[in-house]
Amino acid sequence: MSSFWDVGITANGANADKIIGGTAASNGQFPSIVFQEKSGSFFCGGTIISANRVLSAAHCEQNLIGLTVTAGTVTRNSGGVTISVSGKVVHPEYNSNTIQNDIMILQLASSFSFGSTIAAAPLQTTAPSAGTGITVAGWGDTNSGIIQSLPNNLQSVNVAVIPTSDCNARLAYNGDILAGMICMGNMAGGEDSCQGDSGGPAYIQGSTTIAGITSWGYGCAQANKPGVYTDVAYYRSWITSNM
Repeated sequence: MSSFWDVGITANGANADKIIGGTAASNGQFPSIVFQEKSGSFFCGGTIISANRVLSAAHCEQNLIGLTVTAGTVTRNSGGVTISVSGKVVHPEYNSNTIQNDIMILQLASSFSFGSTIAAAPLQTTAPSAGTGITVAGWGDTNSGIIQSLPNNLQSVNVAVIPTSDCNARLAYNGDILAGMICMGNMAGGEDSCQGDSGGPAYIQGSTTIAGITSWGYGCAQANKPGVYTDVAYYRSWITSNM
């Protein structure tokens, strides 16, 4: 990934996320995932947490004019249900330099009707332990090189929770992993989220429960630079009080 996978470079040099080393998702596999568009241009992901609320990353924040979310499809160019965004709650202590408190709730102008392809994700109640299997999904970049390659079809990849001590080691993030952040990936590289995946979900593998929000990283799928995610359990009280 990079420090801000989709919205540019932050002051500390990190940038945002896409799926590297993944596979195409099937229709209905991730019914809570959405993609965000600004005046028809894709830029971030998100997760449905109630019929009219979507959880995303604070660094995905945009002016509300022309802002929409689409659910119920695995392709960006067809299908699904699109609803305008009418409001937002950005964490008041979000820090664009350290990327701490990278969390935001979007309020929708109307409600999604739930079914087999659109549903709300349960929130993880406790931080997942090291080694826990995680599935990351999104429409972000699938090419970790200079040329961006955004897929039309939703992609997902299985990774695992990495101990914060390992992620904060000198040869990795050197202390940049702060409270409310959790590393999920592969220290050997090769599998990761990337630009465009920001704000999207990291699920407990084999479930629909969301454990993380795609947040930041250095490059995509690089050794010793796994993806960094907002820890949903850490912010669960804040989420529920702002729904």
